[in-house]
This record gives sequence, structure tokens and C-alpha cells, in this order.
Amino acid sequence: MTERVSSDIIRTKRGSPGARRALVFALALLAFSWGCARRGALTSPEDAGEPSGYRLVTSFAIEGYAEDVFVSGDLALVAASQGGLVILDVSDPTAPSHLGTAPTVFKGTGCAYAPSDSFGYVTDGSLGCVAFDLSDPTAPEEVTYVAGTRTWDIAVVETAPGELHHIFGADGEGDFRIWELEYFAAYDAWYSTQIYHGNTTGSARGICLHEDMALLAMEELGLSIFDVSSLQSPYELGHVDTPGEARAVATDGDYAYVADWRAGLQVVDITDPSSPVLVGEYDTDDISDGVFYRDGLVYLADHNGGLKVFDVSDPTLPVLVGQLDTPYANAVFVTDEYVYVADRDWGLIVAEEE
Repeated sequence: MTERVSSDIIRTKRGSPGARRALVFALALLAFSWGCARRGALTSPEDAGEPSGYRLVTSFAIEGYAEDVFVSGDLALVAASQGGLVILDVSDPTAPSHLGTAPTVFKGTGCAYAPSDSFGYVTDGSLGCVAFDLSDPTAPEEVTYVAGTRTWDIAVVETAPGELHHIFGADGEGDFRIWELEYFAAYDAWYSTQIYHGNTTGSARGICLHEDMALLAMEELGLSIFDVSSLQSPYELGHVDTPGEARAVATDGDYAYVADWRAGLQVVDITDPSSPVLVGEYDTDDISDGVFYRDGLVYLADHNGGLKVFDVSDPTLPVLVGQLDTPYANAVFVTDEYVYVADRDWGLIVAEEE
């Protein structure tokens, strides 16, 4: 997905900074009054005599509800619902520290990071998605925003670092959007425009990218696969219904792993993307809302069921190999050594394999 596209460039503004910041501040006060992470005693399956395979390293409370997490190097970004985009220093994962917070007007439910340009992205509900310059993460600076209707999740590609980014959005009631963020040296500014808006069936809730494909979790209508080799004219390659409500999706290339709400983990063979086939499943004991694939393992955020880890060396038969009880796991991100869980009640949880 490196095709450079052209379209009319529109500089995006959301009204005067003073008025908008006043609204942000008022909403932030409301969020703080009922949206702060709640503290309590974290338990482990080991407390009930069950082996967990994973242990708690630490947790870090944030303002708002942790909905999503993205980790890059020493930075962890947390989409914190009404709490905006929270930026944490995880250079020492055993002791995260707060660096800064970038405000949103509505709910931040998905986030991403473009490391070459130090841009943090966060969804902003009915306003779409906001890009922040995090060159100084203690003082996030808004770059621009891209308009949506009810943006839940995003994936970002630095098509040409320093020049061009593409943002792919799961935009709520059926919408799949692609936006372009381009730097114009003559104005020393970044400008954004929407280059594709397609109304699909279902409710676009989660998105991931693989090569020239975008995979969308479409809630009650399952998984849709789009060809995005031409960013201006994507088209649906294939679709498969899932037994639950597809909320998030990850892929290793040949298979897609779907967090399917009350139907747990669903595995889809996408070798032929025009004819995806359900081939495996694992019905968890709670509600699956986030998923991450890494090195033959699938990590599932299972709400009150906490973190679940599956061996998918045989994708048709996922095997539960690890778990960690957390209050309310919404999303998960995995690095070489640590597992980061966005937990509604505890903020950011850091775990590791025992």
C-alpha cells in the first residue's frame, strides 16, 4: 500500500482554538468525574489454583477508560475514551510514567503511532480522528484532524515519512474510510483530505492491514476483506459471517483472528480472500473485544475474562496456553518481552510470560 494518490487538498479546522479547548476542558471535567480508572485488588487464576502462564508486572491508572493501546519503543499510547490520548513512558515497563495527554472532544477508542514523524493518532467519535505531533510527548501538539461519523478504530501507514501518511478507519455504521495526510513544505504544514468513503453493510468496528488488503470487523455481519491496492477505489474481495459480533481482527497473512464478542475467538482462513472460511474457534467465558497476533500466539482481550493467550500453530484448533485475570480487558498489544493490556478499570496493565 505505497501508491501515492492525488486529490483536492483541504486544510481542516474545527473552529477557534479557544472555543474548542473550552469545550474539551468542560468535557474533560465531566470525564474525570465518572471516567477515572477504578483501583482494586487484581487477582490471578493462580489464586483459584489454576495455572496462568502469565504474571502481572505492574499496572498504571489513567484518567478515563482505557479502550486501546499501541506501543512503539519507549512510548505507550492509550486511547482513554473521554480521557483523550494518554502518552506514557515505558522505557522501564515495570514502572510506566505519565508524559502527557492529548485531549479529544468525544471518545477515544482506537489509537496508532507513526514513529518516523512522531505522530500519535486517536479516534474522536463523531469527529473522526485526530493527529498529534508527539516530538515532545510532554506537550502534544494537534496537527490536524480527519472527519468521520463515528470512528472506532484506525490503522496508519507512513507511506512516505515526512511527506505522506494514510489513515484507514473503521467508521461505525457501515463506513470504511481512507484519509490522506500530506506535508506541504511551502506552508510548513500538514493538510488532510478524505480519499475514499465506502458505505458497507454492518457496523465497522475494527480494522487491520495486510499487504494490499484491509480486514474489517463488521460486528453482527462478521469479517469483510477489501482490496486497497488502489487507495481511491477499494473494493470488497470477500466476506464471511461469524457466529457472534466481530469487534476486532488481527492476521498472520493466511489466517485472520477475530475477537467475536460473545462467540470468543474465531479463526478465518483467508488464503483465498475472495472466499474466506471459518476454520477454528474457541468459546471463551466472557466477551472478546480485542485481539493481537504475534509469533504463533493469539492474545485476546476478553473483558471480565481478562487476557487469554492461544497457541495457533494449528489454526483449526486454538489451544489456550496462558491467561491473566484482569478486571475488564478491552485491547492488547504485544512486544518482544511484554504484553500490554488496555483495561477499562485498571488503565494500562503490563504482563509477561512466567
